[in-house]
Amino acid sequence: MPVYIVHVSAWQALAAVTRARNEGQRVFGEVLAGHLLVDDSVYLDSDWGRAAAYVMSPPFRPQEHQAALWKGLQSGNLQTTATDHCCFCYDQKAMGRDDFRKIPNGTGGVENRMEVLWHHGVNTGRLTMSEFVRVTSANAAQIFNIYPRKGSISVGADADLVVWDPEATKTISAKTHHQKVDFNIFEGMTVKGCASHTISNGKVVYAEGELKVEKGAGNYVNRPPYASFYDAVQKQSRAKAPRAVQRAE
Repeated sequence: MPVYIVHVSAWQALAAVTRARNEGQRVFGEVLAGHLLVDDSVYLDSDWGRAAAYVMSPPFRPQEHQAALWKGLQSGNLQTTATDHCCFCYDQKAMGRDDFRKIPNGTGGVENRMEVLWHHGVNTGRLTMSEFVRVTSANAAQIFNIYPRKGSISVGADADLVVWDPEATKTISAKTHHQKVDFNIFEGMTVKGCASHTISNGKVVYAEGELKVEKGAGNYVNRPPYASFYDAVQKQSRAKAPRAVQRAE
C-alpha cells in the first residue's frame, strides 16, 4: 500500500525512502524546512530558554544530514516540505526546566516556510522555481487527492494564490512575525524572496506586510479517499495474482 513518511530528518531515513521508491514502491517523503536549515548545535546553547525553544520531534540533526535532505528534494525522492508548526512559548517550555523530558515538543515555522525555502533553495540553485512550486504546493495537493482544486492555477480551482516578489528582503524575527509565539527558529535570518500578497478563496488576506484575515472565514476541504496511485497499485496486484496461482499449481 502507498505510504507517506512525515518529518524525514536524517540521511538514513532518506536512504530507506529512496530504496523503496527505486524498487517501485509508492512511497512519499516529507521534509521540514527546519531540518533543512537548523542543526543540532542549537541544543548546546548556554541559555536554557533558547535551547528548549528548539526541542521538537524528531530533533534537529547534525549538519551532515542537511546536504542529503536537499539532494532528496532535488532528486524527487522527497516530494513535500512542511513545518510541523506547533508553537509553545517560554513559560510552556519551562515545564521541563528540571526534567527535559517534560519540555513540550514543537516549534513554529509555517509563516516563514516558503521564504526560507526560496532563499536557501531557489537563490542558491538547489531548487528551480518550478521545483519550489511542486514541493510547496502541487505535490501535496496531488498526493492528498485535492488536485486540481488545490495546487493549480486553472478554471474551477480554488482561488488560493500567492503573489511572489523575488527581490523583496526581510529579516525574520519573533518581534515582527505574526505567529503567536515568542520565539522564531529562524531568528535573525535575512531572506530574499517573499510573498507580497496572499489571496484565499478570492479575497486578499495579506498585502505588503499587513494581515487581513477574518476569523471563521476558513472552510473544510473535503479530501476524497484513494488518489490515482491507489488504482495503479491495485492494477499491479491483479496483474500479479494469476501468475502466483499458476506457480502454486
